[in-house]
Amino acid sequence: MKTLAKDTWQIACQNWKNILLFELLYRMVTMPAYLRLISRGVRLALEKAGYSYLTAGNIGGFFLCPWTILILIGIVAVGMLLVVLEIAGLITAFQGSAYYQKLTPLHILWGGMEKTATEIWKKNWKLAVITSVQVVLMNLFFVLRILTHTKPLNFVLKEIMNEPWVAFFLVVLLIVLIVAVYPAMFVPYGCMIEQKAFSDSLHRSHVLTRHRKRFVAGLMILCEICVCAVSILAYLVGVVIAAVLVNFYADQTLAMAVLLRVADRIELAVLFAGSILAVVGCYASLSVCYYQYGTRHLHEERWDFRYPARGTPKRRRIVMVMAILASIGVFSIWDMVRTGPTVTDRLLTQVEITAHRGSSKNAPENTMSAIQMAMEEMADSAEIDVQLTSDGVVVLGHDASLKRVAGVNRPISSMTWEQIQKLDVGSWFSDSYAGEQIPSLEEVLEACHGKMHLNIEIKNVGADSDLPARVVNLIKSAGMEEQCVVTSTSLSYLKAVKEIDPQIVTGYIISAAYGNFYSSDALDFISLRSSFVDRHLVENVHAQGKGVFAWTVNNKSEMERLMMLGVDGIITDRPVLAREIVYREEATETLFEYLRMVFR
Repeated sequence: MKTLAKDTWQIACQNWKNILLFELLYRMVTMPAYLRLISRGVRLALEKAGYSYLTAGNIGGFFLCPWTILILIGIVAVGMLLVVLEIAGLITAFQGSAYYQKLTPLHILWGGMEKTATEIWKKNWKLAVITSVQVVLMNLFFVLRILTHTKPLNFVLKEIMNEPWVAFFLVVLLIVLIVAVYPAMFVPYGCMIEQKAFSDSLHRSHVLTRHRKRFVAGLMILCEICVCAVSILAYLVGVVIAAVLVNFYADQTLAMAVLLRVADRIELAVLFAGSILAVVGCYASLSVCYYQYGTRHLHEERWDFRYPARGTPKRRRIVMVMAILASIGVFSIWDMVRTGPTVTDRLLTQVEITAHRGSSKNAPENTMSAIQMAMEEMADSAEIDVQLTSDGVVVLGHDASLKRVAGVNRPISSMTWEQIQKLDVGSWFSDSYAGEQIPSLEEVLEACHGKMHLNIEIKNVGADSDLPARVVNLIKSAGMEEQCVVTSTSLSYLKAVKEIDPQIVTGYIISAAYGNFYSSDALDFISLRSSFVDRHLVENVHAQGKGVFAWTVNNKSEMERLMMLGVDGIITDRPVLAREIVYREEATETLFEYLRMVFR
C-alpha cells in the first residue's frame, strides 16, 4: 500500500504541469459551453412542460414530462461524451508517464480524441456509462456540495433527508453502486489501451481487482481523503484570509455582505479545483495499479516511475495552439459574465435579493447612485420603475408627480428628456446628493451590463402606451434579455412584452392575493406584498411552475419567515441583512460569530 502510494505520487509528478494545464484548458473551454447547453435545455424543457420556474412543487411533473426526459437524455449524453474525452486524455497522459514520455497538453488532448473516436466507432456506449459513474463517485463530495447550492434540489434533499429511512436507503444505494462499479475500474484501460471489447475489458478488470481489493480500494480511498482534506483546508484558509481583509479594508456596514459573497466564490473555486485534483489523483492511482498489476506478462520487473520524463515538443506550435484554446476559454467565461446569469445561475441562487428602487435606503431612489450602491451591497438585482417622457425617452421614476423627489408638481410624461435632465432629484434625500439627475433606462442598462440583474417595473401610464415595446427594445439592444425581468401592475403590458419576446421573464405585481391570478401565460412569477404570502399560496403558485417574489421586506423575522416558505425572491431596502439571512439561518452581528459558524 505504501509503495503504491509512492508510485502514485511519482507518476503524477512525472508530467504534472502539463496534466494540470490540460485539465484547466479543457474545462475552461468545455464547461462554459456545457453550461450554456444546460441553460438552453432547461429553458426549453420548462417551456415544453408549461412552467416558468422549477420549484419543489412542480419538480415531479417537470421530470416526468416526455420532453424533459428527451432533453435530459441529450444533455447527459453530451456530458458523458465530454467525460470520456477528459478521461481518455488523462489515460493518455499517464500512459506517457509510464513510458517516461513528456506529453504536452496538446498531445494529451489529441491522444484523448483519438481514443474517444475509436470507442465511438466501436459504438462502445457502455464505456461512457461506466466512466461517467466512476467520475461521479470520484467527485461525490464535490457533487453533494454543488447540489446543496442548486434549487429546488437543495430543498427537496433537505426534506427527504429528514426521513431516517430515506437516508438509510440512499446510503445502501451508494454502497451497492460502489460495489457494482468497483470491479469495472480498469475497463477504460482495457478498451482504450489494449483495444479490447467492452465485455473482454470488463472480464480483465474483474481479474485485476479480484485478489487486490484491499490495495486498489485503499489507494483510491486514500487519494479521495487527501483531496477532500486539502480542499476543505484551502476553503477555510481562504475564508479566514478574506475575513481579515474584509475586516480591515471593507466598509463595516457592508463587511458581512462582502464576506458572504466572497466566501461563496471561494467555495465555488475550491469545488472546481478540487474536482480536478480528485479525477487526476484517482486516475493516477488507477494507472499505477494497472501498470503494476495488469502488464506483468509484458513487463516482468516492477514498473519504476522515478525516471524523468523525456520529450522535445515543438514549443512554438504548441504554445500557439494552447494560447488559442486558452483564449476560447477566457472568451467563453467572459461572454457568460457579460451576457448575464442564465437559467443555470437562477437554479444556483437560493433566493434572489432585489434592492428596492436601487438601494433607496442609502441613496436617492431610482438614480445611478442608488444602482451603484445596490451593487456595492451585493444585491442580486435592483428594482427600478420606468416611465416615458413626452418625447419618447424611457426614464426612471416612481411617482405620478415629480414633486416629492424634484419639487416640481408635474408628471414625467409632460416633460421632455432635456427638461428632465435639468432636475435635481438628490437634494430631497441628502445635501451630499445635490445635483443627482434622473437617468434614462438606456444608461442604467449600460451600467448594469454583466454586473447585476434588473427588475424593471413598467408603470401603468395608459392602455395605449408604447412603453412596454420601448422597454423590450432597449433590453434587446443592450443584449440583456437574460439579465432583466419586466414587471407591471398591468397584465396587458406583460402580454405586450411576451408578444414581442416570449423569452423575457415577466412578473405580475398585485396588492392582494385572491383568486387564480397566476395562471396566465403572460407572467412567469407574481410579485406581491409579503403579508399576503403564506405556504398555501407558495405551493399553489409553484405547482403552476411560476415564482413568488415578496415586497417590501425589511425586518429579519419576516425575511426568515419567507425563507422558510420557499419564496424565490425578496425585494428589500436592506439587501445586506437579506443576504445574511439567505446564507445562514440566523444573521450574526460580528465577524467572529461568522467565523465560528464556518468552523463548527
